[in-house]
Amino acid sequence: MNSIDKFLSDIQKTLKYDRANNGGHYDAARACTQIAKLFASNNRHLGALAVSISDYWLNTYILQSEDVAQEPSEQNIERIKAFQNFCDSAEDEDYSVLTSDDWETLRDFVDDEAETLDLDSLQNMMSIILANGALS
Repeated sequence: MNSIDKFLSDIQKTLKYDRANNGGHYDAARACTQIAKLFASNNRHLGALAVSISDYWLNTYILQSEDVAQEPSEQNIERIKAFQNFCDSAEDEDYSVLTSDDWETLRDFVDDEAETLDLDSLQNMMSIILANGALS
């Protein structure tokens, strides 16, 4: 199992445990908050960058959803998967689910945390951002 498969498996476990640990009552906001924490923990080597990305996903796509109770939607799982691939510096992955606003936000987050990132991660992330048209 590669890292992205493990991450997706952990998301499914988080969703299952939310329901099981709360008397069968699923709370999407609570579960998605746990997914955001999982993402930050999974990428703790990136420090504040991982927290910024997870907060962005939660606040932009989950809590602003037209139907929060049904989150995370497949599209929002694909988004956080794309963010995970970005954090893993996976250049050959499909990032089509991310919008130009997402890329500009990622660029700004990476720029804000550039001093704290190791050089290889910084270069790989900037390369992915450039490939997706968000470098100005």
